[in-house]
Amino acid sequence: MMSNKPQNNRGFTIIEAMIAIFILTVSVSSMLGITAASSASARYANNEITANYLLQEAVDSIRNSRDTIAFQMTDGDDSTNLEWDNFLKKYGYSSNSYCFSTNGCDISIENFDPTKNDSSYSDLVACNGDGGVCENLNYDDGMTKVFYNHSGHGIPSEFRRTIKMKMITVDELEITVIMEWSNGDNTIPRTQRLVSYLLNWQK
Repeated sequence: MMSNKPQNNRGFTIIEAMIAIFILTVSVSSMLGITAASSASARYANNEITANYLLQEAVDSIRNSRDTIAFQMTDGDDSTNLEWDNFLKKYGYSSNSYCFSTNGCDISIENFDPTKNDSSYSDLVACNGDGGVCENLNYDDGMTKVFYNHSGHGIPSEFRRTIKMKMITVDELEITVIMEWSNGDNTIPRTQRLVSYLLNWQK
């Protein structure tokens, strides 16, 4: 016996399918946009942290140099200024070169020797490049113990560090460390600076 009830086997119409595809596309695009924004934010934050680390690394190395020279290269005469003079000479004060020059310098941390005090300055990097700034640091994630270096290990990073020094008084040194980097190929370069002061605490 035949039933007179209508059969409900109607499928999606083309319009319904297009609407469903549109909703799915918008949802996926939104998720991709959120993912891209999160990735950019993470990269930005990571670069900010790295720049701060590299700023502080330079200041700490210079302070360590002052203290090491004071303790290990003393002449035993508190009335002289020999240790402080040796410290300043290490960074180019006697010749207005390296960190005391207009262009500034950077510290080659991987070769850094606080007690080395001669005209070779082998652990300093003169900033004589484009615009008087130092070359970009190299990034090495395993070949050496220093991730960011000037020794040629690794690949060029986007970070550039410049250190400039000037005397405030005969016993006070101003150190300015400048970090420059970009968060991507098409972004405006970022700059951070850290100004610190060191004293001839032996006086």
